[in-house]
Amino acid sequence: MFNLKLFMPLLWLLTAAVLIGVTQVDGWGFMSILVLLLALYGTNKDMKNITWGQFIPAGLVTLTIFFFIYKYANPLWHDVVGWQTQNIKYAFKWNELFNSIPFNDAAWMRIWQPKWLTHYMSWVYMNGFTLSYWICIIRAFFTKDVKKMGVYALGGYLLQTPFILVFYNTVFLQEVWYVQGTPDMLARTFESAAHEYTTVLNCFPSMHTSIAFAALLLSMKEKSKWYRWLIGIYCTSIIISTLYLKIHWVIDVVAGMAFAYGCVKLAEWMVNTKAYDRFTEKFEGIGERFLKKKD
Repeated sequence: MFNLKLFMPLLWLLTAAVLIGVTQVDGWGFMSILVLLLALYGTNKDMKNITWGQFIPAGLVTLTIFFFIYKYANPLWHDVVGWQTQNIKYAFKWNELFNSIPFNDAAWMRIWQPKWLTHYMSWVYMNGFTLSYWICIIRAFFTKDVKKMGVYALGGYLLQTPFILVFYNTVFLQEVWYVQGTPDMLARTFESAAHEYTTVLNCFPSMHTSIAFAALLLSMKEKSKWYRWLIGIYCTSIIISTLYLKIHWVIDVVAGMAFAYGCVKLAEWMVNTKAYDRFTEKFEGIGERFLKKKD
C-alpha cells in the first residue's frame, strides 16, 4: 500500500522545484527573492493547525497549477493585447480627456526625483506585477491553507484578468509619458513603433495597482504584524511607482483600487460558500487518507 510518509522527501523536492520555477519565469533577481524570504518570516503565526503530511499533496497540486497559469498566461496576454489592437473598435478614447484633467498626470509626485528614488521605483514597478501576487501565494502555501491560497489567487489574479479585459476592450487610454510626449522613465527598449504602441495601452484601470491593492487588502487579515507591514510598504510602493514613473493617471490608480476591492470581496464570498468548504475539506483530506495507509 502507498505510504505518504515515505514520499515526503520527494514531495518537498517537487515543491522546491516548483518554487524555483516560479522565480525563473520572469528572472527574479536577488532583491525579489530577498523580499519573498522576508515575507515568510513569522509564517507560523498564521499557520493552519494541520500536519504537512495532511496538507502537502493538495498544496503542491494547487501550487503547481498556479505556476503553470503564471508561466503560460503571460504570452497569451500579449497575444490578446496584439489582437485587440488590430481588431477592437474602442467605445471610449480618453487620452486627451485624461490629459486635460488638472493634477491627473500626478506631476506633484515628481517634484523631488533623486536618482536612488527613481531606481527604487523602477525596480518596484518592473517586479511588482508578479512579485506582490506570488509573495501572497507562496506564504499562504507555508501557512498550510489551501483556502487561503484560493482567495489570494482569485482576488489577486484569476478574477481580475477576465474582468479587466472588459475595460481594456472598451477604453483606449495610454501611459502618461507617451500621451505627453516625454521620455519613458523606465527607459524600456521597444522592438518597433508597433511594440511601443501596444505596450503603453490598457491603462484604465491600473492592473499594477489592482493586483498590489488586492494583496494589501488580503494581507491585512493576517496575524503577523511583520508581514502586514512588509506587504503594506511594498504594495503601497507599487501603487506610488505607477504615478511617479508617469505610467498611470491618478484616475487609473483610483479605479484600480476600486476594481481590486470588488475582486477581493467576490473572492472572499466564493471561498466562504459551503460548496468551496466541501471542496477544501476533501482536497486537504487527500494527505490524511494516505497517512492512514500502512505498508
